[in-house]
Amino acid sequence: MQRLDRSRRPRAFTLIELLVVIAIIALLIGVLLPALAQARKNGRQLICKTNLQQMGLATQSYTADYQDKLYAFTIGPRTANLLSYSDLIAQAMTGGLESHSAQAVDIIRRRTGRDTFPQVNGWIPDVLYTHLVLQDYLASRLPERLVVCPEDRNRLLWQTDPVAFAAGAFTPSPNPLSPRWPYSSSYETVYCHYSNDRSDNQVGLTQGSAHNFYQLLNPRGVADPAQELGRRKFVDVTFPSQKVQLYDLQSRHHSKTQFYYAYSDAVQPLLFYDGSVRVEVTGPPDPAGVGFGANAGWNPATPLSNFTMLINYTPDTWETKLRGGGTSGSFPAFYRWTRSGLKGVDYRGGDVRVFR
Repeated sequence: MQRLDRSRRPRAFTLIELLVVIAIIALLIGVLLPALAQARKNGRQLICKTNLQQMGLATQSYTADYQDKLYAFTIGPRTANLLSYSDLIAQAMTGGLESHSAQAVDIIRRRTGRDTFPQVNGWIPDVLYTHLVLQDYLASRLPERLVVCPEDRNRLLWQTDPVAFAAGAFTPSPNPLSPRWPYSSSYETVYCHYSNDRSDNQVGLTQGSAHNFYQLLNPRGVADPAQELGRRKFVDVTFPSQKVQLYDLQSRHHSKTQFYYAYSDAVQPLLFYDGSVRVEVTGPPDPAGVGFGANAGWNPATPLSNFTMLINYTPDTWETKLRGGGTSGSFPAFYRWTRSGLKGVDYRGGDVRVFR
């Protein structure tokens, strides 16, 4: 009878060895997870930059096709028949901002197939929805992820079902609720893209009482002031590599939490009028006007004043909160209200004072 050689038996792990292996695996996971999370975050920023680059290329193409004009709402009573729906033609015939509202709704209806999308009254669509003109030029199907930052989870959620959004299915949502929000963009077009550089002696915009309110000024009493908007040309941009065209109202990519763009340490990708996309710190720059940071901006209603425009940020439930709590805070406007408008500079140079 052959004896069993116990020395050849496979040796089992001891409890201590098993615990050591588990600890090593846990340590490796702890090391790798932050790296993977950062890689995903970097990937989302790359998508954001790509979105802006595509919109920059589309801008260049649009200006080439439309005699150097910058994309903007331009429908008025005289051109109302260019719209596709009789009720919107009638709305546009009334003039004023109603014609721009009719054009925005016309684009939404045609590009979504929602022929019953309602008219919107008392609306300045130029502020947050000028991108619709560019999307119409590109023959895009709406809603489209191109105009939404991949970190903007609320808008991406709203885009999944615009009809359900209008019925109040998603929380948080803007107050008051409007069916147009799923077609909005994370990226805001600067005011001077579609408005005159100054508004003290000509029709133009200025900041309203809160960050999401604007005022249309008409100091000369023009009969239809809205028709003075949307007449800007690319040739009006004096320093295209230093002037911001599109920006996000929230800084989303360079910190654990998202916050309002006008905090001085905000960092985000920006589209400039030369088509470049650069990641920049909001600012401000050093006293010589060089270095990092954007110039502080101005109030186009008082172009000769040295004071900067201040924005009252009063966040809605779906927007980022203020640091330290509170319901509102005051911030310099920076590139949202560039001094001298399209003739001005946001980065890599001091304020350009065209109007003295």
